[in-house]
Amino acid sequence: MLTQTFDPGLVDTVTAEGGAVWERQRDLPARLTLYLVLALWLWRNLSYKKVWRRLADGCAFSGGADDLALPATGAPEASSITRARARLGTEPLALLFAETAGPLARPDTPGAWWRGLRLTAVDGTCLDVANTPENREAFGGPTDGAFGQLRLVCHCEIGTRAVIDAAFDAYATSEKALTERITASFRRGMLAVFDSGFCGSDLYEQVTATGCEVIMRAGAQFGLTPVQVLPDGSYTAHLKAGGPLVRVIEYTVYTTDPDTGAETTGETITLVTSLTDPDLWPIEDFPGLYASRWESEILYDAVKTELRGGTTVRFRSQTPDLVRQEAWALLLVYQALSDLIGRTAGPAGLDPDRISFTTALNTARRSVKQTGRPFSP
Repeated sequence: MLTQTFDPGLVDTVTAEGGAVWERQRDLPARLTLYLVLALWLWRNLSYKKVWRRLADGCAFSGGADDLALPATGAPEASSITRARARLGTEPLALLFAETAGPLARPDTPGAWWRGLRLTAVDGTCLDVANTPENREAFGGPTDGAFGQLRLVCHCEIGTRAVIDAAFDAYATSEKALTERITASFRRGMLAVFDSGFCGSDLYEQVTATGCEVIMRAGAQFGLTPVQVLPDGSYTAHLKAGGPLVRVIEYTVYTTDPDTGAETTGETITLVTSLTDPDLWPIEDFPGLYASRWESEILYDAVKTELRGGTTVRFRSQTPDLVRQEAWALLLVYQALSDLIGRTAGPAGLDPDRISFTTALNTARRSVKQTGRPFSP
């Protein structure tokens, strides 16, 4: 799975561009170290040495090229792997992510499109890191939290849940600031749905300047004074005084008790969107479009629970640089599994949402012991 998504030639390129070229031959060359860092997320519950054995046995490294030969002494010690990770650094994984992340939906992928627009979602989350003084200083965290945290924002594709782009930083960094770092991933032909907390004139203008269409949820702090009431009941307004003109759509959520039939009135949701023509973009579709942002929540559940091993599990790394390396590796392995799901769903004409992420992960884990083939030179 890893070599199909991350070609060994590309891995060599990014390790060279990232400055991870060893000055002398070592037991763990750069290419092998990078694949090992990825494999650590496939077996988060295993030690360095056990992950090494899974990777080495499954890919038959001993029959590969000379620079991938197994150490004569067998599996390297954990300290050797830690030093190799430090030599590898963060940049090669960041470069690999930049080269391989992106949308996976084909024109016929179910659930990925609406009226010719590719559906995407933006949301954020926090991940616990090992509680060391270095990590605390670099990342910070909640004042009442037992562990430091890094904040992560992902721009993902609805329908495939593939990561299009991502940014992470210290806990104190706002989700809006992280999103501003990945505005290059928005483009014409997309409709990006943002979770609550992202709405703001500056971010709205930055994203729409790329040609991407937008749906954001506006809180009560936005004084949306109607400029024109449209035939469908929506209206136009300025997001702020002198700011962009948006279409405002308001609706109330009702729930019905299946046993008693009693109806409960829920919250009123206010959406602002760049899709201002009510004839082209019918109002009745917007509640469903906003609800589809939950695809990003499913992504985070897969990352935080399935791959990480549970919401209480923290990163292995004791230093900030290796935490950042782990974060890129986590996103890369998630993307490889999304790619695997897409390659499975496409030929069968299936909706990728119908394929279990857990099943894909377990299949990838089992396949390592079944390959029996030489590692690609």
